[in-house]
Amino acid sequence: MGAAFSVPLGDEQVLFFKTFGYLVFREFFTAHELEKIHREFDYKLEEQYPGQPYDGSRRYWAPLLDEDTPFFAGMLEDKRFLTVARQLCGDDVLGMNTDGNRYTGNTRWHPDTGSVHQYGVKFAFYLEPVDAETGALRVIPGTHRLQEIDDFRAGVDKHALPDVPCEVLKSSPGDVVAFDLRLWHASYGGSEDRKMCTLVYYNNPKNGDELAALQRQSRRSPESSIKKFNTKQQFLYSKRWISNPTGSPDRQLWIDRLREIGYLDAPGVVEA
Repeated sequence: MGAAFSVPLGDEQVLFFKTFGYLVFREFFTAHELEKIHREFDYKLEEQYPGQPYDGSRRYWAPLLDEDTPFFAGMLEDKRFLTVARQLCGDDVLGMNTDGNRYTGNTRWHPDTGSVHQYGVKFAFYLEPVDAETGALRVIPGTHRLQEIDDFRAGVDKHALPDVPCEVLKSSPGDVVAFDLRLWHASYGGSEDRKMCTLVYYNNPKNGDELAALQRQSRRSPESSIKKFNTKQQFLYSKRWISNPTGSPDRQLWIDRLREIGYLDAPGVVEA
């Protein structure tokens, strides 16, 4: 479902997301906001890989929550995103991170969580036009409801990426895609430098299984991001972001909850 963006979401949009696992918002960002996004994205990706101009041989990734990228650093608290996240995942949803990526080629089919007990919503947006042959996000509607992840993976992996039945979410700069973290997605035919940004909200754990899943995520996050991509910055959250210098009540609630459950204690999560 694609539509010009407005909040709050209508009941039909919420039902569509709950049923199929995604929504597409057209013209979410203004031209002025896109200028800020490009400027901060280019600065941060270059800053994280000094002396290593992007040559397409591997993916570059960088967290975007520091004070030197102020537009991105405050994005989780942007009422446009936060209102939607709360409608989809509950009023106590946890704002987790923003990042920037430079991709080359295809991205295989996968969900963004390894547990049915960990869920949330990811917002993704590309900085160039993308379609079916140039790396647009592909989703398999309804797969966020799957329980047998391993069995489904085995079946999907037997097919060539573009042969898997799916919905291709064509996108232009300014558009935003929202999808359930458990939804299976991929991309095909991307250029040698496909620029994409995301921000993520997690559900606030309500039981032991959900709490354990989020705590496991905190231990895995530095390994799957900082160490995997060998960024200059060796932490996910800066001391300044954690100090909440603007006094945001939303951010403080997230920080307090993440501290309470031990998420911020894992090595590499917070700046030492």
